[in-house]
Amino acid sequence: MIARQSTKELLAESLKELSQFKAVDKITIKELTKNCGLTPPTFYNHFRDKYELMAWIYNQKVEAAMKNFGVTNSFEDVICKCMEIVLEDENFYTNLLKNAVGQNSFRYATNDYAIKLLEDWIKARYNFDELTPEIYFCIKFYMRAASEFIKDWALSRWDCSPREMAKFFVEAMPEPLKPLLLQI
Repeated sequence: MIARQSTKELLAESLKELSQFKAVDKITIKELTKNCGLTPPTFYNHFRDKYELMAWIYNQKVEAAMKNFGVTNSFEDVICKCMEIVLEDENFYTNLLKNAVGQNSFRYATNDYAIKLLEDWIKARYNFDELTPEIYFCIKFYMRAASEFIKDWALSRWDCSPREMAKFFVEAMPEPLKPLLLQI
């Protein structure tokens, strides 16, 4: 049976299609919705702005990568998968990284989501009600740095595979996070 796309998925496909021909910062909500047969009010029922849509596209895949973290996948596997997502649709993500900048950018929105996923995972895994200020700081610091390096890697095309980069990220992990994320 053919699965029907959700409204969010239609909007995502529309953005991806339009981004093949235009910088994402130049795509309007009107263009985006017209391209998939929807209206701007429908868009705003699902997303605050196009940056939230951009983040949603990536975050759905990151969430899937996190699903087996600590069961069959290591932290290195999760980081590797996050980088492979960028390579799987390289033109789209390059457009997002180059043209969706600023406070509400794609990178900030996806990074905030990754920080929250990691915080929630640690809390659930170790039955913590709250994280210590040190752990919270380390997660945020580490994930912000990782986001910046992934952007640099993707845009500059470093001669380094996602697996090699993931190994570097594990090696650079702050010490307070290692017992929480690597001892699984």
